[in-house]
Amino acid sequence: MNSANIITYRPTGTIQAARQRQRLVAAQLGNDQNRSATKMAQEIIRIALIGLILPTVMSRMVNIEWDPKGYVLYCPCSGRFTGQTEQFLGSLVFAKRIDRVLVIPPYIDYPCGRKHRSSKGGLTLMQHQEGNEYIPFDSYFDIDAIKEYHPDVITMGDFIDHLAPSHWPPSERAAYCSRKLADINEGKCPRTGNPHGTFWEAMNIEFAKSEIWEDQMHYNVDYEPWRQLWIDTYPPDSYPVLALMNAPAFSPIQPDAEELHKYLKWLPDIVEEAEAFMAENIESPFIGVHLRNGADWTRTCDLADGSHPRLMSSHQCMGHYSSEGVSKEVCIQSEEQVIEELEDLNAEHKPKTIFIATDHVSMEDEIQDAFPDLKVVTMAPERPQVDLYILEQSDHFVGNCVSAFSAFVSRSRVGASKSSSYLGYVPKHLRDEL
Repeated sequence: MNSANIITYRPTGTIQAARQRQRLVAAQLGNDQNRSATKMAQEIIRIALIGLILPTVMSRMVNIEWDPKGYVLYCPCSGRFTGQTEQFLGSLVFAKRIDRVLVIPPYIDYPCGRKHRSSKGGLTLMQHQEGNEYIPFDSYFDIDAIKEYHPDVITMGDFIDHLAPSHWPPSERAAYCSRKLADINEGKCPRTGNPHGTFWEAMNIEFAKSEIWEDQMHYNVDYEPWRQLWIDTYPPDSYPVLALMNAPAFSPIQPDAEELHKYLKWLPDIVEEAEAFMAENIESPFIGVHLRNGADWTRTCDLADGSHPRLMSSHQCMGHYSSEGVSKEVCIQSEEQVIEELEDLNAEHKPKTIFIATDHVSMEDEIQDAFPDLKVVTMAPERPQVDLYILEQSDHFVGNCVSAFSAFVSRSRVGASKSSSYLGYVPKHLRDEL
């Protein structure tokens, strides 16, 4: 796969549509019409074709110049959409603090993460297909909004198409990683398998060598000596492109990166799709619920035995510095537990609709039986981003404390001063009052 597969601005569809219209017009004219009429029709189509293509082509004729500050590339090689978004926010902090241009990678959409609606109604099933898909960042979010925080960003597609051919020769393309990572990979930076190998292959990037840093270097560039160490070790005039094998970010996401969520602005097509669904199906006020209960999640929650003070995104309800262990009830919930907690929320918020987003079982029928006077709605869109938008708009959101999907919604609601709670978790100050 070459880099052309990453770009969303190809005019190909427009050309094909115009040519199809040309064939239809020619057919309508008929073979018995004279040549001058046919020629006139073709000229009309030619002018129309130019009018369709030219704006698209002109929109891509952007003068992208090489920036001597240097660039940071990385593989978003962990998690699905919301996890990769957390990696992006952390990488944005990193790039800004070492004063480099961040090359924003596309999202990796894994085949096991794509959903379709079951004919049985309340169930969403994984659709197993071959091969990853690579969705450009600016298919979801407004890049100009990101530039309000860090103006020095560029998409991977633009970097590969416009800058790499003349400024990043194949013989100089180095993969960067830590000594610890190289030591478990035969002394070189890992770039095989899925996604570590497939990602770079899809970006049409082949590395000629490895550049390995010693263990005293860390991604925590908030600490001034470590920030300066990156700048001194890899000056951009000698190391113009830092192609990192993983995101220069912490997991779980740190508070400084969380604050950047406000710069994530959905594109209009996502907003319009979600708003249209809400207008037709949801009556306000409504409670938005995120249920995480797939088979992979059940295995994750085996770790929630109360001995771990942190588990994935548990900081969203328990705090970044909690010493309290994550319990099984906080990680995954039974049908009975969900309904019991929704009863309390129903009494408090008096919603007219309960909207459910899920990766697997929605419990839609069971919740409807428990709340016959309310509308219970689930969508299971092809794009989970639509689910995220709807949950963001809910009058009250109840999520999964450990899930990055819920954490995405929670971060967006902080700035909007909207209330959120978490299944299976009662904040300590409320427990003290009981």
